[in-house]
Amino acid sequence: MPVVGVPEPVAGVRLGIGVEEPPSPLSPRERLEAWIQKSPPVSVSFSLHVIVLLILAVVFYPRKEPETITLDLSFASETVVEEDEEKGVQIVAPTDPEEEPEEEIAETEEPPVEDPIAAPVMVEEVVDTGVGAAAERVPERVAVGSLLDGRQEGRREALVRAFGGSDATEAAVARALAWLADQQRKDGLWSLKGPYPDGGSQENELAATAMALLAFQGAGNTPLTGRHKAVVARGWEALAKRQLTDGRFDFDIPSHHALYAHAQATYAACELLGMTGDERFAEPARRSLAYALAAQGPNGGWRYSPGEEGDMSVSGWFMMALKSGEMAGLAVPPAAFERLTAFLESVAVGGGSQYGYRLDSPKRPPTGVTPAVTAEGLLSRQFLGWPRDDGRVARGLEVLFEERFLDFDNDKDVYAWYYITQVAHNVGGPAWQRWNGRMREVVPAQQSDKGSNAGSWDPSLDKWGHIGGRLFTTCFCTYMLEVYYRHLPLYQAVAAE
Repeated sequence: MPVVGVPEPVAGVRLGIGVEEPPSPLSPRERLEAWIQKSPPVSVSFSLHVIVLLILAVVFYPRKEPETITLDLSFASETVVEEDEEKGVQIVAPTDPEEEPEEEIAETEEPPVEDPIAAPVMVEEVVDTGVGAAAERVPERVAVGSLLDGRQEGRREALVRAFGGSDATEAAVARALAWLADQQRKDGLWSLKGPYPDGGSQENELAATAMALLAFQGAGNTPLTGRHKAVVARGWEALAKRQLTDGRFDFDIPSHHALYAHAQATYAACELLGMTGDERFAEPARRSLAYALAAQGPNGGWRYSPGEEGDMSVSGWFMMALKSGEMAGLAVPPAAFERLTAFLESVAVGGGSQYGYRLDSPKRPPTGVTPAVTAEGLLSRQFLGWPRDDGRVARGLEVLFEERFLDFDNDKDVYAWYYITQVAHNVGGPAWQRWNGRMREVVPAQQSDKGSNAGSWDPSLDKWGHIGGRLFTTCFCTYMLEVYYRHLPLYQAVAAE
């Protein structure tokens, strides 16, 4: 009996291995018909089904296409730690990417500038002082029209490297501006009291907003350009709504802070016009500058109220406000600078190497000779025409270096350091290298790096930190780290070196 499903051998066909089969006299079709006739119906049916299934398998079975390999040249942001044998999947742990400094230099397609540190030329005249045959150089006021050009795209990075900055200083500026942006209120203003911790003891929204805007503008941000242009636009929109027709800003400010704040706002408004050249910003700057000029006191300085005998602290801010007006192309009467020079003479000490806070009586020396007001006086002298190598500036810097050499741990005074930084940068040479060599290390190192304070500087232990608070110290530390490009050097000799 044949095995089910296995057909019996066809007549004349042997299955032995190595035996030669005689040729079949039947055609393939005839042999198939004979096989079907002899096979049981079950075997035939099974065989036919198998054949059909094989044909279907050949026709419909999906063919695997050759695998295409795609190369991913990006750096992996994850690291494979181990493989879970039980589940057959990889356990992936995200790695903390190494933090790279975020530079506050906007990407630009502008070609590199040929001379990023070009400074305006000073016009000098020789005056016979009557002392022997020697002649003293008495330069005219520095032509400051291009001092804001260092903030332009394509220049900042070159200037950072030319004047001794670093990736660390630029990263610190970027973090500071990010923190300041987070502190802006919904109405576009900033506050000395909060919402951050360690706010100041007194409120002055005008000063807080002006100081924040100066920090943003120092790194090239305007309402039109820069990473933080939206923040700057909201700030200026808020200030414009508060400006009165006489140039003042309508804020509830302590009387002894009113002109301080107006000087800072004028400084920022004129800077903005100078940076953009946009006529939309011209009228607020003109009004603010006009009020500043009208407020100059009879002794050539400024203090708490318009027309009051001035002090060095407030006058230093107004000097920069007037100079920023010149940078923006606004008319500043020469008489205003002449009167300011007379005021500086009245509070000068040590032949002009140091400066007092104010002159209480013509018969007594100036009171309050401090590092801050001395540095303000020296910076004013530089802007008003003293030459770079003036010995009085060199002697003043030596005193300042001894008294306030960036001691964050015991005697912090960011207000004084801000002015010293500018004076030393203008002088250049060994004095700048000495100051900057420490500043570029310790100021970024003291920046907060945790929680909501990250990017700011702690106001504790600062001489004025209890009044100005965290925003105050953060702005002044930011100004110091922007010094490489906030203003181009005053003297052509610095660029030549």
